[in-house]
Amino acid sequence: MTEGLVDLAAMKIGMDPVEIRRRNLIPDDGYPCAAPSGLRFELLSHHASLNKLIAMMDYDALRAEQAALRSKNIHRGIGIASFIEVTNPSAAFYYGVGGAKISSQDGVAVRMDATGAIICQTSITEQGQGSESLTAQIVGSVLGVSMERVRVILGDTDITPYGGGTWASRGAGIGGEAALQAAKILRKNILDVAAVILQSTPAELDISDNAIVNAGDGAPRIELKELARIVYFRPDTLPPGIQPEMMATRHFVPREYPFAFTNGVQASWLEVDTDTGFIKLLKHWVVEDCGTIINPQLVDEQIRGGVVQGLGAALFEKCIYDERGQLTNANMADYLVPMSGEIPDIDVGHVVSPTSETELGAKGRGRGRDGRSGCGGGECGQ
Repeated sequence: MTEGLVDLAAMKIGMDPVEIRRRNLIPDDGYPCAAPSGLRFELLSHHASLNKLIAMMDYDALRAEQAALRSKNIHRGIGIASFIEVTNPSAAFYYGVGGAKISSQDGVAVRMDATGAIICQTSITEQGQGSESLTAQIVGSVLGVSMERVRVILGDTDITPYGGGTWASRGAGIGGEAALQAAKILRKNILDVAAVILQSTPAELDISDNAIVNAGDGAPRIELKELARIVYFRPDTLPPGIQPEMMATRHFVPREYPFAFTNGVQASWLEVDTDTGFIKLLKHWVVEDCGTIINPQLVDEQIRGGVVQGLGAALFEKCIYDERGQLTNANMADYLVPMSGEIPDIDVGHVVSPTSETELGAKGRGRGRDGRSGCGGGECGQ
């Protein structure tokens, strides 16, 4: 609705739809700031995102092509939609709404087992968005351990730390930060005991490729599986007073801001048959700023999935009821969803504005993409 109103305003005053947005978006150097509602924004990148989108789609060339084809009675349209979305919700906003005890924190416990592998227990859950992979990636990166040596356990509240689970795009921004902090503590503990075994200092050592190495030249000193063997099975060989702790647990919850807001902008290029009303999708572009990107492939495919959801809602999906209120198309044969043949190429770009509330700097990216597709004919937007 907002984007449609903006396009109507642009049409009324004869201004390009991109230009009217450029003039009304908050400047990128205008943060932090607050909305009229009182919500506080830490850092957004509307103008950088819009500029990147215009470059990706070669906007001026598309407008020229649009005008040339219109003279041949070929009607192509460009839809533009910019957005802000809430992610990483804090306890200050959600807890107690309707009496619900909703946890906005997440917890992660990381330990090195007796084989030198890493076990990570996290309160976030996997719904296909990649929580398991990103947790393993964060923990493995901090500990210098390959991902195949990291096992992630999630979804079992009997054995994982307490947390909020999966809702509101918080797996990376909240659960990921807890994983980062827990892994940092475990890393310190590993290096401390390694320094004792190797008669060195923690500052002179590093962890890389599943082994303790020299920090200076990367020369291997002792494999993690051998260090684990000593810690778990031969602690009697360690000096008196040394009690290695190969496990760390950390929780994290945002405090300074009610949300880590994300932003982005999308554009759709399509053709409309004015005789039949049939719409042909030609190309789609997305630029999104979700802070630090941990796994680019996961982020891009979530965005593409969200675009498909939006296109489905705009052009294909409809619930049809008869006069008795009975749903008549309650199956995938009659209820239309976009398939691969209907979906255009979707180009994805990024602007990175990390949140300063976490060391990881990640914002959510799920809610910043689900169903926000700029789709329409002529000058219409979302």
